[in-house]
Amino acid sequence: MDPLLSKIEALAEPGCYSLTFTLDTGEDRAVVVRMRGDEPVLPSANSFAGWTPGSRVATAAIAVVRALHQARQGSGGSAGRLLDVEGGWDVGIGNVVLSAEGAPTCVGHGELAVAEAGVFRCQTCGAAARYER
Repeated sequence: MDPLLSKIEALAEPGCYSLTFTLDTGEDRAVVVRMRGDEPVLPSANSFAGWTPGSRVATAAIAVVRALHQARQGSGGSAGRLLDVEGGWDVGIGNVVLSAEGAPTCVGHGELAVAEAGVFRCQTCGAAARYER
């Protein structure tokens, strides 16, 4: 079972975030991610099984950290914003985020394709979002 991301905290140091995961053993593990520009610095000292660059857990967590960092920097609003499609929940739960380049992106499968005017959809899992500039 993948570790469960249970909490994200913005720390006092600008661009620094603490992520708390619950492991399948029931214990909590904190990982500190520092954003340097748009790139995360991933520590290996406090990593755990499943937390490696490019893993599903790390990729999804970093997408959430990037979105939080952009929002805290005020840069997320200038690129546009994502909204859930009617009856959908992918944006609300973090399945779809804006990439560092400002493109609607599925955290598991990458950049979304245009499905219709203003609506983007993942061709692999069907995650969807409306994008407004």
